[in-house]
Amino acid sequence: MFVLYNEFQSMLRRSIGRFARDTSGAALVEMGFALPILILLTTGALVVQDAVRMSYLRSKATYTVSDMVSREDTFIDADYFDGLNSVFRYIVGPQHPTELRISTIECTADCDDEAQRVLEFCWSYPSSGLSALTNDQIASYEAQTPLFSEGDTLLMTEAFLDYTPLFGDFIMSPQTYETVAFTRPRIAGQIKFDTGSLDTDGNTIVRDCFNN
Repeated sequence: MFVLYNEFQSMLRRSIGRFARDTSGAALVEMGFALPILILLTTGALVVQDAVRMSYLRSKATYTVSDMVSREDTFIDADYFDGLNSVFRYIVGPQHPTELRISTIECTADCDDEAQRVLEFCWSYPSSGLSALTNDQIASYEAQTPLFSEGDTLLMTEAFLDYTPLFGDFIMSPQTYETVAFTRPRIAGQIKFDTGSLDTDGNTIVRDCFNN
């Protein structure tokens, strides 16, 4: 009986040893565990890369449009704005809806004090999906607005992009991104808007601030 027991133990150890040394099928098992993780990581990397790319293009397009307007030395009008919209959409691509709003703002009091200064708009022209900028809205941008002297004006370009991630909202949820650029007029002292080109929907606001 003792001999049979020893033989059984010996056979069991040999069987376990053979099983431990047998690597056939191990790669398939490991792949079964690793493949979903690799797919998830690859998908996440593609989504993040696309989001970073769109962030770069959005910023590039906003500053390009702002720089174009800042170099004007005459009035700009609604047709010119439509052209800016086309430039912006060309840079960021057609896959995500975009909106644009361009305004000229001035400082009317306490311009050397960021906390106390008074900012007002001279004119504001938006895309069809937006309303014109108001003085109340300007207050929310005061922390971003650089200091500039009383009597000077500053061009404010706002760009909005409705971003839908690759593969839907599996990794990221859709978001609306905003980029704001402030630029000083480079040639003319002021960038004015041609009131003769105004639309009739009431969205465009022009205030006579240039003669104050």
